[in-house]
Amino acid sequence: CVWIPCISGIAGCSCKNKVCYLNSLDN
Repeated sequence: CVWIPCISGIAGCSCKNKVCYLNSLDN
């Protein structure tokens, strides 16, 4: 997964642990 700073709920991005992963997969 590609981890990026999560500021707000971005479309296609899930916020977790103050980080956002573009892929909904936990890989």
